[in-house]
Amino acid sequence: MQKLLLQPSFGLVIFTVILGFCNAQKPQSGYSSATSVAGDSLPYDLQNPSLTINLVSESLKEISGLGPSDTPGYYIAIADERGEVFFIDGERGGAISRQILFREKGDFEGVEMVGKTIWALKSDGDLFEITDWKKGAPVVAEYKTPLKKSDDLEGLAYDPWRKCLLLACKQNPDSTGKRHVWAFDIKSKTLQSNPVYSVDPEEVNRLVPYGESEKHDFFSPSAIAVHPKTQDVYLISTALKRLVVLDYKSGAIKHVQTLNKKLLPQPEGLAFDADGNLIISSEGKKGEGLLLKFDFKRKK
Repeated sequence: MQKLLLQPSFGLVIFTVILGFCNAQKPQSGYSSATSVAGDSLPYDLQNPSLTINLVSESLKEISGLGPSDTPGYYIAIADERGEVFFIDGERGGAISRQILFREKGDFEGVEMVGKTIWALKSDGDLFEITDWKKGAPVVAEYKTPLKKSDDLEGLAYDPWRKCLLLACKQNPDSTGKRHVWAFDIKSKTLQSNPVYSVDPEEVNRLVPYGESEKHDFFSPSAIAVHPKTQDVYLISTALKRLVVLDYKSGAIKHVQTLNKKLLPQPEGLAFDADGNLIISSEGKKGEGLLLKFDFKRKK
């Protein structure tokens, strides 16, 4: 297995972006009872999945990242603490058809396939490019970004219009600071100097206030995906159990919705298939990971 670290001596430019830290503030009180939906109508019924898969594999009980594969009906996933990609057969009850080990240890939070290349994201912002994985031992290149462990990277998605990877920062769920999404250019292997999206967690709360029994956390992205039909950018947060939809061009919030914690105890992964169906992965009850599919309802 081959490893490549980006260093200045290789003639590659490393951005020296200094990222601001969020100032922690206490949550506001006095919110009314939770509203389930705000903004544009969501083309999914998040109360009624068309398919639910219990991932019985012990390796996926802490599933942390999800993405579409190059084969219809199959998804790729990654779990905490180890650099291993799993191919999940969504049509055969979540059976694991292939495993690719590329790193023994690491806090991996996102996985995405671009063409035949697999990308994996660590919580400290490091990216891993995995190639030649079909031929035997994979070839692995590691790219360090200016992002830090304190940014707590948890979301990874491919943006086919920008031809970039989108990296979503979870940051501190107790903070009211903006949550940033950064773009990593696949061709130049560099991170853009400014975030492409920024989400104000207090605006999320204004659109859908806290429910009476909800813990007063703030929206903190744990997954991101770009809709293949509408271009909208979807983000989910385990803290506060919210789904947020952004307009692709402006970054404005189009929709906020509460996630059902009984269906999705700990949502950590987000993906779309080619038809626009939404797949969400979650750490499940009794240690079993979950995959839930929600059918895309096209507007008439």
